[in-house]
Order: sequence, then structure tokens, then C-alpha cells
Amino acid sequence: MLSVLNFILEIFKTPALILGFVAFLGLLLQRKKAGQVLSGTVKTALGLLVLSAGAGFIVSEILPFVTLFAEVFKLEGFATSSEAVVGAMQSAVPLIASTSAIIMAVGFLVNVLLARFSPLKYVFLTGHMMWILSVAIAGSLYAAGFSELMIIVVGSILQGIVMVVLPAVGQPMVRRVTGNDNFAIAHLTTLGTVPAAFIGGLLGDKSKNAEEMKLPESLGFFRDTAMSVSIVMGFFYLLLVILAGPATVGEISGGANYILFGLLKALGFTAGILVLLQGVRMFLGELVPAFKGISDKLVPGAIPALDVPALFAFAPNSLMIGFVTAVVGMVVAMFVSSAVFGVVPLVSIIGAFFTGGVAGIFGNATGGRRGAIIGGFLYGFFLIFGSAFLFTIFDYAAYGAAGVGHDCIDVMVVMGLLKYAWVDIAVIVASFFVVSFLEHRRKARKASQAA
Repeated sequence: MLSVLNFILEIFKTPALILGFVAFLGLLLQRKKAGQVLSGTVKTALGLLVLSAGAGFIVSEILPFVTLFAEVFKLEGFATSSEAVVGAMQSAVPLIASTSAIIMAVGFLVNVLLARFSPLKYVFLTGHMMWILSVAIAGSLYAAGFSELMIIVVGSILQGIVMVVLPAVGQPMVRRVTGNDNFAIAHLTTLGTVPAAFIGGLLGDKSKNAEEMKLPESLGFFRDTAMSVSIVMGFFYLLLVILAGPATVGEISGGANYILFGLLKALGFTAGILVLLQGVRMFLGELVPAFKGISDKLVPGAIPALDVPALFAFAPNSLMIGFVTAVVGMVVAMFVSSAVFGVVPLVSIIGAFFTGGVAGIFGNATGGRRGAIIGGFLYGFFLIFGSAFLFTIFDYAAYGAAGVGHDCIDVMVVMGLLKYAWVDIAVIVASFFVVSFLEHRRKARKASQAA
């Protein structure tokens, strides 16, 4: 029995298998021919593997940047990585490991049931985010003194509710970007990207779209994603390696010329972006039509909630604006956190790109170029400041996670509230009913306008 459970959990932790199975099930429900089912399933999984390869390449090419950034600016503090925190918690406390595994599996079933019978039709399909959330919930309930059975029961319900509410909160922004409800976003940064973009919309100018920037003919190459990303990253990497100097760069470059090392890393980062975007196009092209079978038969009106790179192809300029300004916001928040809390979370370059970029995309949709700049900056600030705050109220060291803090804002909110466990439970349940009511009213208004 345990081996079967572990097998199922391994599938949940492998996004390509999850989405491949979703496409397989959707195509079967549509009674497609065997060849179409096989093709759609394989191409969906391959698309996500291509996307993951691009994301992995981006991370490997940006890691030297992170190291040099800390060295040049003499940064000392704790790293920010939710994956590192929950991994350490699982290893240090066996009860958290066992209960979080059950919460992850049962919570997904709760998500599907809520999508089936409530106005919130979102099915959360980002596996590693499900894992992070389940461990954070299990760890928080454990720290609050809940029994093993209560951790499983309460945790599974909370997991399912959070997984259906977060995509609903972000969907108005996604709809502005994509123009439809073909997919939603399933990521634990929604409570950071959405408010940041909302403020960006209030202070921005929607008429000046970052994706429609008018450039002189001589600078027309900036409209090409490959060129614009290469130039932006080339500038930052070259500036950093020059500031670091050949000796420092040589320690991580294997003796390669420091200027060439910077250029190649910048181009490698761009290559990762291009691979990632190709994977996005590939798996969305297969998954969205296949998911129709599930939405028609099992969960009427269901919307697949996917990882954030699904948005990148819609606004590449805004993605880069959000990335750059999120880094700036993080640096500012480091100094503010040091003054307010006496702790310093280090800048998360990877978080700045993947989710600061989303804040830029959302900010552009609400407030144009200025909205993208403000949205990215605020998101970066929120992430670092929130990580510092949680670091002061949660004893990471007691759970095997000393020297590292969270970089998922939604997890910070959940864990912060779970310091007062029953208050948090009431807030999460109440949020489900409030968001459900708002979604029901939106659909009713839309139906009335159509009539």
C-alpha cells in the first residue's frame, strides 16, 4: 500500500506526467482515435519537458550571476528558496513528511470536488507548488500542536481550498493578458503579483503598452525577443563581471576569460528563454484542446491552472521589465528589512525572473509600461520584505531549515496566519465563499449581458 502511495506521489511531483495524463484523459473522454490520443498525450508531456529544459537552462546560466552579485555587493544574509525550506522540514521531521504526502494527494481530490460543485472551476496542475504548499501546511499545523489525524484532515481541506482559490484570484489578470479563460495560473505567488499589478494599474498608463513600444527603425531589432533579452542580460552580465574582476570570475569560470564568460552566460540565458517559449507553445497547443474533454464530462467548465511560464509568450517585453525592476525592488527591500527586522533575505534572481516577470506582465496589462515597472518593483519588494517578516516569527532552525527562508508569498501568508491556527482556517474558508460569490456574480452578469 505504501509503495503504491509513493508511486502516486512521484507522479504528482512530475509535471510532465501530470499534464500528459490530463491530456490523455481529456482526449479519451472526447472519444478521439487512438493515434490522436497518443499524439496529444506525448506532445503535451514533451512540450512540458521542453519548457522544463529551458527553465533548467535559465537557472544554470543565472546561478553564476547570483554568486557574483553577492560577492560584488558584499551581501550577507539568508537565502530565499521555498523548495529548500520544505525539503529540510520533510527531512528533519518524519511526521511532517508523512502527513504532507497525504495532504498533497487528498488535497488534490478536494480541489477537483470543489471545481466540480462550486463556481470556482480551476484545477491546480503545478506539481512542485502543490508539494511546497502541502509541506508548509503540515509544518504549520504541526507547530500549532495539532494531532496527526487533525493535520491530515484539516490540512487536506485547506490544501484543496487554497488550490482552487488562488487561480481564481489571479484569473482577472490572466484574462487581461490572454483575452480568454483557456487556462489559469497555479503558483504560490498570486498574492504578490496581483496586488503589485493592481497598484501598477492605478499609477500607470494603460495606453502605452510595453509590447507595442514604438522604436526608431535603427532599433527595430529590440522587438525580437532573442535580441532584446540578449542585450539586456549581456549588459548586466558584462557590468557584473567587470565589477567582480577576472580573479573572482575565474573562481567559477574554470579559468575562462571573464568577459567571454559573461557574454556566453548571457547568451545561454537567452537560449533558455527561447527553448522555454517553444515548450510553452507546444504543450498549450495540445493541452488546452485536450482539457475540453475533462471540462465537458467530469468537471463542467473546468479550467486548467498551469505554471507561470505559460504566460511568458504573451508579453516578452513586459517579462523583462518585470524581471529587472523586481531585482531593484528586492535590493531596496533588503535594506528596509535590515532596518525593520534586523535580518537580510538575499535577492532571489530566479524568483525575480519567473515571478517578478509575471508581475511585469500583469502590470503591463493593467497600467502599460509604467504599470509593468511598478508591478515588478513592488513584487520584488513584497517578496523580500515578507520573507524577512516570516523569518522573525517562524523558527526555521527548529525544523531543520536554518539559514534559508521562503520565496513564495502565498506560503508566507498561509504560514503567517497559521501562527494563529483557527484564525487562519477561518480566513481561508471564508475566502473560498467570498471568491465563490464574486465569481458567481461575475458569471451571472456576463450571462445577463449576453442575453
